[in-house]
Amino acid sequence: MEAVGMGGEKEHHGHDTHAIPPQAICNAYKKYQRMEDKDVDADPEVLDFGRGLSDAQKEKLVEVGRVQPELIAEAQRKFKAFGQEEIQPADDVQLPEACTVYEHKDFPGLKLFPSLLPPECQVLLLSRLLHRDLSQPKHKTNISQDYDIPFPPNLKSLFTLPPSSRSSTFEPLDKERSHKTLQPTQVLHKKLRWLTLGTQYDWPTRSYPPPSETVTQFPQDIATLVNTLFPSFTPESGVVLFYSTKDYMPVHRDVSETAERALASFTLGSDGLFIVSLDHEDATPEQLQDENRDMKLAVIRVRSGDVVQMGGETRWCWHAMPKIMGGTCPEAMMEWPAGEEGAPKEYDKWRGFMRTKRVNISCRQVWD
Repeated sequence: MEAVGMGGEKEHHGHDTHAIPPQAICNAYKKYQRMEDKDVDADPEVLDFGRGLSDAQKEKLVEVGRVQPELIAEAQRKFKAFGQEEIQPADDVQLPEACTVYEHKDFPGLKLFPSLLPPECQVLLLSRLLHRDLSQPKHKTNISQDYDIPFPPNLKSLFTLPPSSRSSTFEPLDKERSHKTLQPTQVLHKKLRWLTLGTQYDWPTRSYPPPSETVTQFPQDIATLVNTLFPSFTPESGVVLFYSTKDYMPVHRDVSETAERALASFTLGSDGLFIVSLDHEDATPEQLQDENRDMKLAVIRVRSGDVVQMGGETRWCWHAMPKIMGGTCPEAMMEWPAGEEGAPKEYDKWRGFMRTKRVNISCRQVWD
């Protein structure tokens, strides 16, 4: 898969988008990309809250807070009822469990929120991203660069299209290029890689448009969900990444944004391995120029509902997603998009779409 990390010019925070990743994280990336799933389960270096942490891992993680059940429930309630005139408190609804927040000692600003989003909230977020936002032309995708997308009328979901259709096909914009006509199942199952929400990131130039030219608003209901849980930043742009079990995200840094605010990254669907890397604090200028230098590394297994917040020194660090774990889709998403109450009958033809998928939405503030 093509690298889709956010880039930036060198003057932003002193980071160069086109810098070559250090060898240490590239080696770790290749190691886990090639590793069998069963070996990942037993790997002692992987931080896995679902499996439980070793004593050595517990030494590296510091409990820095708790997200209380009432706040999680409030965020979900506001998100679910967004746009209604009045949001009624749900006193009779069972509260979710509190979420313990951990910060990694080696990565200042790297905070982990295991199982922050309850299953109902996960499914709702997934549905609004893939049914509503994916079906709006103002939010660009890697497909819209090369194809005329057969958007259904009245902003209906692309999942109302028949998986195989001779009429609702994705036609190449440039007939002279090698692109072939695609059916919906080819696009949604294999070709779709990313969706950009809000301020539209320009992938070829690795830059954002000036604030005066920004016309696409970040979805307000998702912004409300994020702001309720993470009031320290305002989501202005979001990158939604789509993975199948054999997909991956190469080593990169997210350095285009001028705001030095933490970003929040939400996992939906199958588990993934997330690698981060930082230089040692005592590294000399000469050592920092050495591509083969030793670095701090952490490998984290992220599961559906987990959130990773990258702030402080870790905001600009090298990171990657070398592996998606097969057979780990949560039960609440196994039949998606079918099975939901009131779902259009057309969704039945896409039943089980998420069984081999991971969706990640990274929310960030672009401007100070």
